[in-house]
Amino acid sequence: MTTKLWGGRFKKKIDAQFEDFSASFRWDVRLLPYDLSIDTAHTHSLRRCGVLNASEEKKLLSALARLKSEYEKGALRLDPGSEDVHTAVQTKLTQFAGSVAEKIHTGRSRNDLVAQSSRLYVKEHSKKLGLLIGRFQKAIVKKAKQTQKVFVPGMTHLQNAQVLSQAHVFLAYVEMLERSKRRLELVTELADVCVLGSGALAGTTFRLDQSRMAKELGLSRIVNNSYDVSGDRDFLLNLLSSLSFLGIHLSRIAEDLMIGQTKGVALMDIDETFCTGSSMMPQKKNADFLELVRGMAGVLAGNLTGFLMTLKGLPTSYNRDLQWDKKFLFDSVENVEISLEIFARLFSSLNISETRARELVEDETLYATDLADYLVGKGMVFKKAHEAVGSIISFAEENNVKLSKIGLDIVRRFAPQADGGYYDLFNAEHSVRQKAVQGSTHPDEVARQIKAWEKKG
Repeated sequence: MTTKLWGGRFKKKIDAQFEDFSASFRWDVRLLPYDLSIDTAHTHSLRRCGVLNASEEKKLLSALARLKSEYEKGALRLDPGSEDVHTAVQTKLTQFAGSVAEKIHTGRSRNDLVAQSSRLYVKEHSKKLGLLIGRFQKAIVKKAKQTQKVFVPGMTHLQNAQVLSQAHVFLAYVEMLERSKRRLELVTELADVCVLGSGALAGTTFRLDQSRMAKELGLSRIVNNSYDVSGDRDFLLNLLSSLSFLGIHLSRIAEDLMIGQTKGVALMDIDETFCTGSSMMPQKKNADFLELVRGMAGVLAGNLTGFLMTLKGLPTSYNRDLQWDKKFLFDSVENVEISLEIFARLFSSLNISETRARELVEDETLYATDLADYLVGKGMVFKKAHEAVGSIISFAEENNVKLSKIGLDIVRRFAPQADGGYYDLFNAEHSVRQKAVQGSTHPDEVARQIKAWEKKG
């Protein structure tokens, strides 16, 4: 039976339904490894300030090592009826170390304990998420390298716009993900603080060596204000916000791939290991993973908004409302980590149809901007060139003829400056090679970007 960490002034048994409702063990059990690290650092500090003698310290450290070992082996059994993970750990320590375990909560509150364990979780998982994004980026860069000479219609408003290399499109995803990675780096930095010693809100009378505890936990600085610690969850909001941004990025990439694999486009083939079928229609191969990722973006935004609303109006110190942070936090982190791992594998197996790509860029309206630029080079002002090209396209549509099949005499009705070079424009590779600026779809620029991302690793 788990003993609570409080209760001396209570005479009545807690309402059973309320007890179940208020328990957070089902969520915060994920903080166990961080709790054990904190307990170890705290035990060392209690010995240094005289609360524990050498024998008691050794006994507690041995019990903590046993707990850690059983946890890592998957053999640790905690009471599922525990109020929270901190209570569950305390119960196990008492079983392993006896009454000396009752001293470990000296000089601390669950307020600073959960604030510290949550910060350690955020710091570790922000780094992990950054690594997973990096692996996903590598998979995309590798696919970009394979598709440098595959030219496809770039779209705006879901309408064909100009020719791009497929590699250039893929590299856009890498850029998007890099912004999310940089946000996570800031999340890691802001969570990198030792708050132990803050107690419930005012600090503690015991001279805990905060610098040593920070060093043992791999933290770079010590908190400045104990009162701020008890109610501060900005570090969680930072992570939830970053994951919401990342969710939007993943959703937009998923939508691109969904469009690319539809029958009308048929440019991409999603490996069937990431698809499911229909219970009624035998022919169906549905890219369900991509749809789930799109939907996840809403969940991530909801978790961020939900916790923002939980915090709104709370006084600055600790309030039990903050317990809901775990539900939002773990749901977002775990779903994104899994999605990134799967997405990297999906991209590695993604197939791009070069045959279909060639068919798609036969839409000669894709070269309209190139035609306008060509006429500017012949001396027309851009506004007039724009109007002339629009008229040529209207003529082609009305007469059901390709732009490249219109006679030069007719072209010159709209653009007198045109010459035989007009007919060289309707070529995908020629089109991308006309793009001259840094960051463009020019093959040399795409190759430069790929090389830079490969070097970055």
